Amino acid sequence: MLQNNTVKSSDIVKAKTKFFVNRVLTYFFFFLFPIWAQKTLSLETITQVGVMILYIFFCVSQWFLLGKEVDHRLKIYYRVNSSFDRILYRVIIGKVFTIFIFNLFYLLPFKWSYNFYWVFWIGLGIFYSWPTRGKIIQESVSSNFSEFGYLDNFEKTIVFLIFSIFFISIPHYHVVPNLESLKLGLNVSGMMSSFYWNYLEVNYIPFWKYPGLFNHAINLNFYVIGMGLYLGSFYALLRIFVSRRLSILGVFCCLTSWSFSKILVNNVGVAFGNTYSVIWVWAFYFLIKSGTYRAGLFQGVYGLLGALFNKLFIIPIILQLIIILRKSFKNKTNWYKKQFLKYALFGIVISLAMSLFAFDLPSTTDISVNLQLFFKDLIKLLDRKAFLNLSAFGVLVTVIGLFFKEKLDLPFNEEQLKLLFLAIGLEFIIGILFDLNFIIGFNLLWKLVFLSLIPLEILFQSISRLRSRRNMIYLVYILICLLDSHIEGRLKIFYRLVN
Repeated sequence: MLQNNTVKSSDIVKAKTKFFVNRVLTYFFFFLFPIWAQKTLSLETITQVGVMILYIFFCVSQWFLLGKEVDHRLKIYYRVNSSFDRILYRVIIGKVFTIFIFNLFYLLPFKWSYNFYWVFWIGLGIFYSWPTRGKIIQESVSSNFSEFGYLDNFEKTIVFLIFSIFFISIPHYHVVPNLESLKLGLNVSGMMSSFYWNYLEVNYIPFWKYPGLFNHAINLNFYVIGMGLYLGSFYALLRIFVSRRLSILGVFCCLTSWSFSKILVNNVGVAFGNTYSVIWVWAFYFLIKSGTYRAGLFQGVYGLLGALFNKLFIIPIILQLIIILRKSFKNKTNWYKKQFLKYALFGIVISLAMSLFAFDLPSTTDISVNLQLFFKDLIKLLDRKAFLNLSAFGVLVTVIGLFFKEKLDLPFNEEQLKLLFLAIGLEFIIGILFDLNFIIGFNLLWKLVFLSLIPLEILFQSISRLRSRRNMIYLVYILICLLDSHIEGRLKIFYRLVN
C-alpha cells in the first residue's frame, strides 16, 4: 500500500514538473514579443505587422485565462449554447478587468507604469504556470475549441479561407507622428472614452518610444480585436438559430463582403463603435441561457465595455436589463432577480457615470435625414454583395412563419426569434433617434447576412437526408461568396500597407 502511494506521489510530481515547464516556456516565448518586436524596426513592414498580431493574440489568450480565473474565484457555473460562447464570454470578462487594472497603472508616473506593466504580465505568467493538481486535471485550452474538432472538409476549407481573408483584409492606415493625431484619426466622432485610450497606452507601453511600431499596435488592435469580436459574436449568435455549417458560411459571407474592407479603409476606428450591436444581441441569449444569477456580472462588465466605445450604448444596456428582468426572468423568483441585479450593479453604475459625466450630450438628430441615410447604406450593402439579396426572402419567410403558421413551419424557436427581432427593433429606434451608427455599416451587415441564411436553413432542413445534394448547394454558395469578395481590391489595399 505504501509502495502504491509512493508511485502515485512520484507520478504527480512528474506531471507537475512537465506542466510547469511547458507553461513557462510557452508563456514567456510569447511574452517576450514586445522586446523582439523592437528588433524588427529595420525589417519589412509585413514582418512588423505579423509580430504585432502575434502579440495581440498573446493578449487575447491572457484575457481568456483571466476570465477563466474570475469564473473560478466567483464560482460562476453556467450553461452555454456552444463551446464558443464560453470562449467569447471569458475573453470579454478578461479584457474589461485588464482595462480596469491598466487604468490604475496609467495614474502612476511613466516609469512606474512601465515597471508595473512587466510585473503584471510576469506575475500572471507565474500564476498560470504554477502547478497544482487542480490545474493539471482541469480542461485544457484546446478543449474549449472542441466544437471545431468535428468540422468536415468543406467547413475546414472555409475556416482556412476566413483566416486568410481576414489577414489580407487589414485596412491601410497612415503612420502619424504622435498619439493625439492617432486619436483624432481613429476617434473622429469623439465618442470613445479616454479610459480606453489610457488602457491602450499602457498595454502597448513597450512600443511608446518607437512611433512606427506604436502606430501598428494601435491600428491593429482596433482591427484584430474589434473585428475579431464582431465576427466571433456573430458566429455565436448564428449557432443559436442555424447549424454550425451555415454559421461558418455566415461569417464567411460577412467577411467577404466588399463593404467589410470599404468601411474599414475610411476609418479603422469603427471596428469598435460600429460593431457592438451584435455583442449586445448575443448577450441576450447568453444571459438567459446561463441559468445562474452570477451571470449578472457579465451584464455589467460587457455593458461597461460598450460605454467605453460610445456613451450612448448605456441606453440599450439599460433596456436589455429591463427586458431580461421583466420578460425573460418572469418565472424566476424575486430573490434570483435581486441577486442578478446585484452582480450587474457595479458595471451598470460605472457605465452610467461615464455616460453622464465623461462626455458632452449628443446633438439633436433629424429623423427624416437618418432614415434617408439608412436606406442609402442598405442599398449600398446589397449592391456590393449579391448573396445579401437573399435577405428579402428571409424577411418574407419569417413573416409567413410567424403570422401564418399553418402555411409554413419555421425550424427555429419562436420565442428566440421574437426576442431577436425585438432587439433589432429597439436598435433601429435608438439609431434613428440618437446615433445612426447603431444601425448602419457593420451593424446592418450582420443583420442582412442573418436574414439571408434563414431560407438556406429551411432548404437544408428539408433535404437533410440528401447529403451529396446538400454539399453541392453548400459549395455553390461558397463560390458565390468568394467570387464577389474583391480579393484583388483587398490585395491592393494590403500591398499599400506593407509598402
